[in-house]
Amino acid sequence: MTDENKSMENWLELSNVQTYTRGDILAGTVLQVNDSAVLVDIGYKSEAIMNISEVAPFREGQLESGETIDVLVTYIDEEEGTVYVSERQAVYEKRIGELETSYKKKEPVTGVIESEVKNAGYHVNLLGVRAFLPGSQLGKGLPADINSLRGQEIQLRILELDRRDKNLVVSRKALMQEIERQERAEFFNKVEAGEEVEGTIKSIVDYGLFVDIGGFEGLVHRTEISWKEVPVPPKTYTVGDTIKVKVLEIDQDKERIRLSIKQLRPDPWDNIEGRYPVESKHSGTVVSITDFGAFIRLEDDVEGLVHISELSWGYPQHPKDVVSESDAVEVVVLECSATKRRISLSMRQAQSDPWSDVESRYAEGTVVKGKVTKLAPFGAFIQLESGVEALLHISEMSWEHITDPSQVCKEGDEVEAKVIKSDGAHRKIRLSLRELQEDPWHKFVENFSVNEEVDGTITELKDFGAFVKITDEVEGLIHVSEIAEERIGHPSDILEVSQTIKARIIGINEERRQVRLSMRKQKEIPEKRTPAPRERKQTVREKPAPAPKEYTTEGSSGSLTLREHLEQKENTTSGG
Repeated sequence: MTDENKSMENWLELSNVQTYTRGDILAGTVLQVNDSAVLVDIGYKSEAIMNISEVAPFREGQLESGETIDVLVTYIDEEEGTVYVSERQAVYEKRIGELETSYKKKEPVTGVIESEVKNAGYHVNLLGVRAFLPGSQLGKGLPADINSLRGQEIQLRILELDRRDKNLVVSRKALMQEIERQERAEFFNKVEAGEEVEGTIKSIVDYGLFVDIGGFEGLVHRTEISWKEVPVPPKTYTVGDTIKVKVLEIDQDKERIRLSIKQLRPDPWDNIEGRYPVESKHSGTVVSITDFGAFIRLEDDVEGLVHISELSWGYPQHPKDVVSESDAVEVVVLECSATKRRISLSMRQAQSDPWSDVESRYAEGTVVKGKVTKLAPFGAFIQLESGVEALLHISEMSWEHITDPSQVCKEGDEVEAKVIKSDGAHRKIRLSLRELQEDPWHKFVENFSVNEEVDGTITELKDFGAFVKITDEVEGLIHVSEIAEERIGHPSDILEVSQTIKARIIGINEERRQVRLSMRKQKEIPEKRTPAPRERKQTVREKPAPAPKEYTTEGSSGSLTLREHLEQKENTTSGG
């Protein structure tokens, strides 16, 4: 074959080879796949080369030999006869037109979150094209964690599209804001003041409830929740509750809506005085308790106050001693004012007065049982029943000399006592413990006589003398003039408290329960006639030393003790 013929054959072979230009999109067959490149048959005289980085980013499955794919010619090396192609760019060019149309028309596009761009955002698959979603544009309602987001299909708005640089930025936040604006515009066009609508509680704050009423949140201020004043929204409301509200006002410029719950029903305080006249009796429920009383719900949004003084006929220290929340109670109206929106109630006046027949139930001389509720310096208060307390005076606690009620009883003790006074009109009952005890004075009179020497202990020193404990229950007085043979200024010159002494009984007044003692020697009396012992004893007792009227050593109900009389006299003399 001549050289000319060979040249012609080569030309014919070359003329059968397809020619391509940069940017062409072709269908090719995968011939071989390795870690760095893919060989693709595109009908050229040699296989096209596709770098592994040019594989479509969101293709399903791995490339396999024999698979047909679309590729874009990116570069032709004419000297080497090599063509370079890209599946990624072929997909981009085929899809970018649709995305450009959506971008220009501001239409939403659908994307799938595929992976995370650390500290920046996320890669999103848009019809096979990779777009970037900044973290700040994710929008509310979705978690930021990629493990929770991966694979989620979401609606997006294209913010930036640069075909040349293949830059595509999308936003979910912008799309949501646009949707909210459209919904608000539609909402304000269709909702009017005065309408009753249904909504969902979205959040609760101290000053009210935010309620979603069709894509827009309105505020139910706390003053519009109930016809009664509430400092904060009641705990009966929770986020997510579906409630009915009334539209009070719409401010389209500021995009604000005022809502009300209470105005869905009439004001219960209208004609309140007709429904709750003074002295009328009603049933209610305890809804709250304070230090000064209890609030009673009479009907929805209508509450009245029972002051602590009107809770019972007794004297409770705190309202919780009488009632608990949710208790059902009976009350009587004391005052009702629609203007002040206030109702004063009484629980005790709804009950019978326990003092009305107290004199028959606690007659004088009756032995009763009760509980010590309070101690005071002058005695103890004993609760006989709810609303009825009696006084056990310190002077009636024991035949002994008592200086403090706690020496006999303490709060909470159960005691048995005798009623010595019952006065329903003045709401007073007085009790006595010593009336149920044996009178130690009788025992003393039987065992001791005038001129008898006794051992005693000094219990107290006064300017006028010294008190001496003769027995556990009986004291005697040694006047200052009877302490020593010579004149002394004060008993403490000779004696001291707790000192044990010997003294002689020089006087016993059984009626006034007085014992007078002396530490002086007995004077010699000229002997005229020696009476029999029994006669002598009786004679001396019939002529005791003069004593002030109504003075006694141990005291009795309604009279002063000798000790108290002398102390009063001493205070009067000293100006006390």
